[in-house]
Amino acid sequence: MDGSRPTIGFIGLGAIGSPMARRLVDAGYELVVYDISEPALRVFAGSARLARSAREVADGAQIVFVCLASLPAHDTVVLGADGIVAGGAARICVITSTTGPELVARMQIGLAARGIALVDAPMTGGRVRAAAGTLTVMLSGPEDAIAAVEPVLRCYAGRIVHFGELAGRAQVMKLVNNVMSAVNFAIAAEALVFGSKAGLDPEAMLEVINNGTGKNDASLTVIPQNVLTRRFDFGSPMAVILKDMGAAVAEADRLGVPVAMTRAVTAMFERAIANGVSAQADQTELVRDLERSAGVEVERTR
Repeated sequence: MDGSRPTIGFIGLGAIGSPMARRLVDAGYELVVYDISEPALRVFAGSARLARSAREVADGAQIVFVCLASLPAHDTVVLGADGIVAGGAARICVITSTTGPELVARMQIGLAARGIALVDAPMTGGRVRAAAGTLTVMLSGPEDAIAAVEPVLRCYAGRIVHFGELAGRAQVMKLVNNVMSAVNFAIAAEALVFGSKAGLDPEAMLEVINNGTGKNDASLTVIPQNVLTRRFDFGSPMAVILKDMGAAVAEADRLGVPVAMTRAVTAMFERAIANGVSAQADQTELVRDLERSAGVEVERTR
């Protein structure tokens, strides 16, 4: 790459990827985008070049961002015969998804064989903050590659935290964050169902919890905005939660770290799916399974 502004590729235009890519377009970057979903791709007609494969993106962009929910999709998109490794222009691949460190290490080896650096850059904050450009990004990888991508990251990141040059470190941090997020939500949901069954008003409970020692992000935002409203639309599917929790357990096992709470919450989500909640349903629908078991409904009363 020379000193001019690079062309950016973006693969994965879902609930989080689409607003992230839109921030890059709005910042004036030339984008080449691809998604397996034609409707998701068509959203960018007129504002970005639409590609028909990951390889076509990597043929037209020097820096390629990847934002995918499925772990197997990363192998295809990054390392496949029609993937980023087969492209002619890409020099840096930025993994923004939660993959776990093992997959990032495998992708790094495959990309390096084709002269492409991998930057590990998972993010947290959800689709609202993606659209607002205030995501928090965890970052690890080669210094020169990070220097090249950081100005682009700042289009959608309000905060960037560095974790060194070893790709995979940022992934571990993301797993730590996601474990805490899932556990916080599960315990908040369980506690609200418990209190509701005992006859307590859910909103009165939240008033106490959020002005006391029990508050967490779920009680402050997710429960009032996505559960008490009965919208169940936080934006992360049950299957993605299980994917991330599984990656966390696998890494903890590799390190020899006991994670009893992580396993217990994973089992809660697995049980909800076994009881009929769709794996593609929003993670907040865990509450529905808890409600059915308890014979009570948690809802807004004020």
